[in-house]
Amino acid sequence: MELAALERFPSPGKGSGLRSRRRVRPGELLYRAEPFAYVVTKEQLGAVCERCLRRNEHLHRCSQCKVAKYCGKSCQKEAWLDHKQECRCLKSIEPNFPPDSVRLAGRIVFKLLRQSVCLSERLYSFSDLQSNIEQLSEEMKDGLRHLAQTLQLYLKTEIQDVSHLPPAIDFFQIFTKVTCNCFTISNGEMQDVGVGLYPSMSLLNHSCDPNCVIIFEGYQLLLRSVREIQIGEEQDAEKLAGEEHVWKEVKNAVNEVRYPKSKEEWEQVLARCQNLLSSNMGRLPDTNIYQLKMLDCAMDACINLESWEEALYYGSRTLGPYRLYYPGFHPLRAVQLMRVGKLQYSQDMFPQALETLKQAYHIMKVTHGTDHSLMQALMEIKEQCEAIMRTQ
Repeated sequence: MELAALERFPSPGKGSGLRSRRRVRPGELLYRAEPFAYVVTKEQLGAVCERCLRRNEHLHRCSQCKVAKYCGKSCQKEAWLDHKQECRCLKSIEPNFPPDSVRLAGRIVFKLLRQSVCLSERLYSFSDLQSNIEQLSEEMKDGLRHLAQTLQLYLKTEIQDVSHLPPAIDFFQIFTKVTCNCFTISNGEMQDVGVGLYPSMSLLNHSCDPNCVIIFEGYQLLLRSVREIQIGEEQDAEKLAGEEHVWKEVKNAVNEVRYPKSKEEWEQVLARCQNLLSSNMGRLPDTNIYQLKMLDCAMDACINLESWEEALYYGSRTLGPYRLYYPGFHPLRAVQLMRVGKLQYSQDMFPQALETLKQAYHIMKVTHGTDHSLMQALMEIKEQCEAIMRTQ
């Protein structure tokens, strides 16, 4: 964890905040932390390791609950402390499965009962976390009460009587904290794979013109500067949508969006995207946010179907809108440039691929740093492209 550059301070009108204790250059790593608690999203169950969150086609499932899956014995051993009690709870409710926010809250409860010390609480602890209860409508509060009741049923095999819990462990209050403080954990291509709580990062305030960005390396959160920051300047970033993820569950909308896993499902997604894009032709520009999301979705479907030429067609159309919506040093734009560059490379479009990969590199060296695994992959394909260009 890199804490020397940051300190907590009272931010008028915002509660507490983070500010710089020294001058910071663009691209510096300001903070690295493991989560207080985290879970794999329901959509990614069985596709990524429960411990390291890395995608793996040959995961080994837990012999008891048959739900949690791991890269190998090392990951399973490291995860056992967090999974041990959860394992019995998952078995007790099968074939049902808890919403992501309930599973996350369950892990938080077990961690609080163990009184575990977490490095990500160095600047701000779980007990310090502010809730947003005063901003909630009665309908939203009812939704959180429903989640609290679901959590009580889920944990019943481990906690028979909630009245015996310490006063600090209140299920409803836990959800009020989780909804406004959790983060969506993304993989290298900025696809959602988990939901986690990093208490000290809750001090970050939101900005549409941030001086920092948050990226992930597995479950580790990395906070990096994207421009020069002066002594005493407040740290702000775009908040990843953990709050939105929880509210989807409160509104029972989470079941409407399921990550496709089979070829047939991806074919259905692509057909739907193609139909909508065709009907919007001439009516909506690619810079329209809904049109852009549809292009992204079509590109993802084509990649999963290994339709590289068509994926490149949709991906190329997104680059202009991405420049508009994610200007400057933004990780989403860097990742999109890398994806399009790889597709150009696959189509033997080496001059275009090299130019696109150079643009990605220019951004990613600031947003991700040279040690990030995605940056290493980018440099490798960029060097391969340069080698091919030299022989032509």
